[in-house]
Amino acid sequence: MPSTENQQQLDIATERAKCTFNPASFTPLFYGGEDRMRRLRKIEAMIDNDPVFDRSDRYFLGRTERFKRALAMVKRYVELRNEYGFTPDESAYFKVYVDDYIPVHLHESMFLPVLRAQASEEQAKKWIPLAENYHYIGCYAQTELGHGSALSRLETIATLDIERDEWVINSPTQSSAKYWIGTLGKMANHAVVQAKLIINGKDYGAHPFLVPIRSLKDHTLLPGVFIKDMGPKQGAISMDNGYARFDHVRIPRENMLMRFSQVSRDGVYSKPIHPKLAYGGMTAVRTTLINHSALSMARGATIAIRYCAVRRQGNVNVATNLESQVLDYPGVQYRVLPLLSHAFATIFSGYWMNEMYAQYNADITKGDTSLLKDVHVYSSGLKSYCTKLGADGIEEARRCLGGHGFSLFSGMIDFHRQFLATVTYEGENALLTQQVSRYLLKLYKDVIRNPNVKLSPPSKYIFSLVDRNAFVSERCQARSLQDFYKIEVILAALHHRAARLIYELAQAEKSGTDWPQLNLECMRLSKAHVQYILVENFYNGIRKRYNSSPSASPEERNLFLAVESVYNLHVFYTIEVELSEFLEDGYFSPEQASWIHEGVKRCLQAVRPNAVGFSDCFGFTDSFLNSALGSYDGRAYERLAELAEGEPLNSKEMMENGVIWGYEQYLKPLIYGEAGPYKGGNGTSKL
Repeated sequence: MPSTENQQQLDIATERAKCTFNPASFTPLFYGGEDRMRRLRKIEAMIDNDPVFDRSDRYFLGRTERFKRALAMVKRYVELRNEYGFTPDESAYFKVYVDDYIPVHLHESMFLPVLRAQASEEQAKKWIPLAENYHYIGCYAQTELGHGSALSRLETIATLDIERDEWVINSPTQSSAKYWIGTLGKMANHAVVQAKLIINGKDYGAHPFLVPIRSLKDHTLLPGVFIKDMGPKQGAISMDNGYARFDHVRIPRENMLMRFSQVSRDGVYSKPIHPKLAYGGMTAVRTTLINHSALSMARGATIAIRYCAVRRQGNVNVATNLESQVLDYPGVQYRVLPLLSHAFATIFSGYWMNEMYAQYNADITKGDTSLLKDVHVYSSGLKSYCTKLGADGIEEARRCLGGHGFSLFSGMIDFHRQFLATVTYEGENALLTQQVSRYLLKLYKDVIRNPNVKLSPPSKYIFSLVDRNAFVSERCQARSLQDFYKIEVILAALHHRAARLIYELAQAEKSGTDWPQLNLECMRLSKAHVQYILVENFYNGIRKRYNSSPSASPEERNLFLAVESVYNLHVFYTIEVELSEFLEDGYFSPEQASWIHEGVKRCLQAVRPNAVGFSDCFGFTDSFLNSALGSYDGRAYERLAELAEGEPLNSKEMMENGVIWGYEQYLKPLIYGEAGPYKGGNGTSKL
């Protein structure tokens, strides 16, 4: 009979042998194409072979140790970036693969992008080379103790001193202190500060200003600047998130970022062509967070699927005397496999959002802001939904690891607690749903006033509300379970649900309900709209990339059928979770609802044989996963034991002849009765 360890390796090998497609065929999808994958693989090898980025003992380190080590990573990263001439995309991936929020992470992901997007041409020529070469190390200071993404409510002020041609940056209250600002605590010498622009007592709203905060000579704080690291937090252990207050700090008038708004020497303010341009920095990050969510969901699914495939527990097969693989239980499949399907759905919508954002950036250089609202709203909605989907899904997958999922060695906890912050920053998720719903409500009102108004494709279903009588009589056209595999049936259902929620929100507002009392309606509507976008992008994405025609080769056909099975699981699972909203207005019948339940079971059965193959297709290296349970070779138990050897409590420094430090001082007195007898055994107390 094989050993437990060998059985795990046999199990993982058996899983791969029954896979119906070549997992490597999907890998370029998650890397953004063959060429990008080739370049990023070189970066992975570069990091894996450099001892500065060693992560083998990461789980044993505290925050101070992690920060100190990250400083060395920063220096080495910049050296390699300069030597190899990394593009911004390659630099971003380098930090993703390092898998730690090194202290200058926000310099490149927020500070530089904001400068590039909002500095004037003259400012960009002056500042960007300094920032790109790390002479300026920057952060983006928007969030305050009292306010975050609501720019209109920020309290930090920038008052123009016309006589001296300077801005005076001031934090008038405790709640106006900038807080949670990554790279601010110890690293940054400059900050892009969002502050209310005041000229002659008039408030022109929040605008960005480049504020020097530390000396370029010796890194000491500049006069009037008070900064501290904000202390320990749940994730991002290596990041120096900080808080800052400004006491009448003076900067040149030219330090206001003036691509969209300008202030002249005599104090004349020129407004931007669109007020939402001030949100450009957040919109860019929200777009990247969609792709980050896909990566994180894929990572969680990979670890959970591989471990659940080699973990045996429960029913015993009499013929083999082996317990069942955990992944064979439908209850486990229902908790783990949808996360896999969500990762696929999110990557397709991420690419769709990237294309829209790239087009917006091209248009804005020509003064065309027509895409701004769509980019802002859809990035907000997708960010809100996908980060929550990931945060909840990864935690559910971790629980499926059983007791071992509580160990950092699982590889789930460290990355998940860092991911959790995404549901809050760049717009708190629940708050963002109000922006999505407001926009859809406005489009509905536009359509009712003018049925010939133009809408972008993701919103065209709103036209169905023009004929109210026809809309309320709509019913799902599925006549069997098989009909739910048809895209026209699924999209019709998703359209109807979202449109109905728009109408109900409009009626609630019309009846006089205050907007703050409509939070729940907004959350439901935003989710419905985004779920439709995900399904449509998933469907269009696989048909754009994979061959389903009768002339397709067997390999192409198998690839298409495999990804289609994941698509079907995403569709049926999404509808089942939201089933009440399809039933409450009679659009679905009870029988159709039962078909959805059955469809979920069938989809799980269809995906199960290829589950480990799908975990391989993401292309994660063992080094990146840093997981005993999710390693490629399946040696979960052996790796758990091997990693325990690195625990400092097991080191010679903590042991003498196998006896833990402190035995003589603390344990021996207890064992030898020197702490006195226990006198509470009779149930009484002297307290």
